[in-house]
Amino acid sequence: MCPDSGVPAEGFPIDFYRGERIGKYEVVTQLSVGGMAELFLGFTSGPGGFRKYVVIKRVLPDARDNAQFERMFLDEARITAAFNHPNIAQVFDLGREDDGLYLAMEFIAGQNLNQITGACLRRQEQLPLGFTLSVARDVCMALHYAHTYTAPSGAPSPVIHRDVAQKNIMVTYDGVVKLLDFGIAKAKDSLERTNVGTVKGTTGYMSPEQVRGDTLDGRSDLFSVGVMMHELITGARLFAGKNERDEMMKILEAPVPWPSHVAPHVPEEVSKVVMRALERSREKRFANGRDMARAIEAAAGKLLLDAHDRAALMQDWFAERMSATRVMLESADGTTNGVMLDSAKRALRSDDGPYLPERKDIPTPSNGVAGMPRKPSRKVPAAAAPRKASAAVEGTPQPPESKASNVLWGLVLMGILVGGGYAAWHLSKVLNETVDEKDASALRTLPQHDPNLPVYLGPGSGPPTDAGNTETPAKVSGGEDAEGSRSKEAASARPVKGRGKLTLLVLPEAEVFRGKKRVGRTPMFNVAMPAGEHDLTIVGPDGKKRMLSVPISAGETTQFRLKLAEIPER
Repeated sequence: MCPDSGVPAEGFPIDFYRGERIGKYEVVTQLSVGGMAELFLGFTSGPGGFRKYVVIKRVLPDARDNAQFERMFLDEARITAAFNHPNIAQVFDLGREDDGLYLAMEFIAGQNLNQITGACLRRQEQLPLGFTLSVARDVCMALHYAHTYTAPSGAPSPVIHRDVAQKNIMVTYDGVVKLLDFGIAKAKDSLERTNVGTVKGTTGYMSPEQVRGDTLDGRSDLFSVGVMMHELITGARLFAGKNERDEMMKILEAPVPWPSHVAPHVPEEVSKVVMRALERSREKRFANGRDMARAIEAAAGKLLLDAHDRAALMQDWFAERMSATRVMLESADGTTNGVMLDSAKRALRSDDGPYLPERKDIPTPSNGVAGMPRKPSRKVPAAAAPRKASAAVEGTPQPPESKASNVLWGLVLMGILVGGGYAAWHLSKVLNETVDEKDASALRTLPQHDPNLPVYLGPGSGPPTDAGNTETPAKVSGGEDAEGSRSKEAASARPVKGRGKLTLLVLPEAEVFRGKKRVGRTPMFNVAMPAGEHDLTIVGPDGKKRMLSVPISAGETTQFRLKLAEIPER
């Protein structure tokens, strides 16, 4: 719901801070408490019923005598207050009271990427590739703005974030991406001078130069984006270790698997973008965030989701938390009863996990920290021949051929045999293309234009009984039906006058064809098609062809959500 700097403030009744004033802001509730600061939901009022909600960050009493933290706090306010970018959370106000320094920041109704991946894991779903790519593209553009920031005086004043990670990237319920927390950002003229060799940031997402304590530029943040993309695409942590030292060693030396080798549904062009961002030599990475954003767009093509599409997914994943947020905001009027407030509090402060599991196929380098090489390079088997780079991401490192791929699959199999935990299970699930059948009866609808989205639960289930939904469900075709009315030579579509739209989700993601023409890759939103009944060919990661019949009505949007395993093979 808001930027989070710590753990929920459990143990206090929800009205413990209600009515307290911090500067000109009235507190609704405390949101969380971290090691140095606490967060509150508050608002400021004005004539005519004006009300603006904000998140207030206040320094804790124990940290008020910490001069270094106070300088960092002031740096965060000074740096980000001047920013004006749609994908960067805004800072509105800075003040000091007897209770210490405080910041008033943009209230963001949404969830961070840790919470989003946790929601998908709980539902045993893959985070849609198009969702990950579109979020990464927007983060790259936000970083490019910060890296090339020019002060009002006209003087260049670049800002390096230094802590780009899932916890600091939020997606609002309206589908807007927001980069948070420039609390340890390094501005050109920052008041807080970092000592040589000091390491700041989230360990598993640091760049190699950040681990070594070298001077940083914007390409360090782009490495962190590459880590984030790799993890969200493959469903496992990339540089997780037993402790910070292990993670730093992996960042410097551990081999990095190609995303397309771990998750076969990932296009090779997307893998090239990720691997170029993860080059240990910064000179080989993208020159700036804008270049990386353009490369993501070129590699993703029609996979990219826009804000409307992301909003539909967020509303599906977090309907309960959205309702709780509304209750919390409405409670500022003092008309909400205590039972509803307590329920909203529990919903908003519930566990955000499970988080992504540790990958089991990346060993920790054996040499000690004292022997860290200054410029380690990625180890590639001598027999591996590089593939030709595409024009979109020229200069991107190329994947090893089948030898390295066989090694990777061997590691996956070994992980399964020895009980390698969730990561190995997840990879085997992707490779064997299975879908948990226990979710078949619990398919949720995806809110789009019509909230009464039709749901197909299996052959013979018939149309939905919801009277509010007039659309006809898709028909899964496995050859001739009971009456033998459909022949193999049947036309792929029987159009009538007019055009409609199709929204189709298939889990896991799959390619969709109408006749010999490729329609796109799921999830697909609002794809224009001629009115009539269409026989679509669905090709999943296993390469098998499946047949799905969908009716398209003129001027309407037909919407379906299916499991790939439920669609019979052609």
